[in-house]
Amino acid sequence: MDAIEKIVEQILEKGKDEIATYKSAEKERIEKNFDEQVAAIEIQEKNQLDKNTELTKKAFKQKQNRQQLDVRQETLNRKQELLTQLFKETVEKMNEWDTATFQNFAANVLSNLQLTGEVQLDAGEYSQDKLSQEWLNQFHTDKLTVQLSDTVIPKESGFVVVKDGIEYNFLFSTLVQEIQKAESFKIAEMLFR
Repeated sequence: MDAIEKIVEQILEKGKDEIATYKSAEKERIEKNFDEQVAAIEIQEKNQLDKNTELTKKAFKQKQNRQQLDVRQETLNRKQELLTQLFKETVEKMNEWDTATFQNFAANVLSNLQLTGEVQLDAGEYSQDKLSQEWLNQFHTDKLTVQLSDTVIPKESGFVVVKDGIEYNFLFSTLVQEIQKAESFKIAEMLFR
C-alpha cells in the first residue's frame, strides 16, 4: 500500500502544483488585464481632462473677447453720446446768440454768398426777432436785393436764403449737423485720445 499511497501522494502533489501554477498564471493574467484597464482608463481620463481644459480655455477666450468687444462697444456708444450731446449743446448755444452776434453771422453769410438778383430770406422761429427788412436793406446793391419773407421755419434758429427755388440753408441745426458729419472723426480724435 505504500506504493499506492506514494502514487496518490505524488498525484495529489502534482495536482497541487498544477493548481498553484494555474492559480498563479490566472492571477498574473487578471492582474495584467487589470493593469491594462487601469492604464487605458488613465489615458482616457487624461485625454478627457486635456479636452475639457482646451474647451475651457476656448470658452474663456471667447468670453474674454466678447467682454472686450462689449467694453469697446460701450465706450464707443458713450463717446457717440458725448459727441451728440456736444453738438446739441452747440446748437443750443447758437440759439442763444444775442441780436448783434446773430446779425454779425448773417452779415458774414450774406456778404460771402455771391448771389445776384432778388433773394428771399426765411427766418427760423427762434431768430425771426433778430432780423428786420430795415437791417437787410444794408445788403441791397445794384446787383442784389434781399427780401425778408413772411415764411417762418418752426422750431429752428438761423435762416434759409432762397434764390430761384434753390435754398441755401443756414439753419443752425443743419450747419452743426454738416459739421458733425464732416468733422466728427477729427473732433472725437481730439477729445478721446
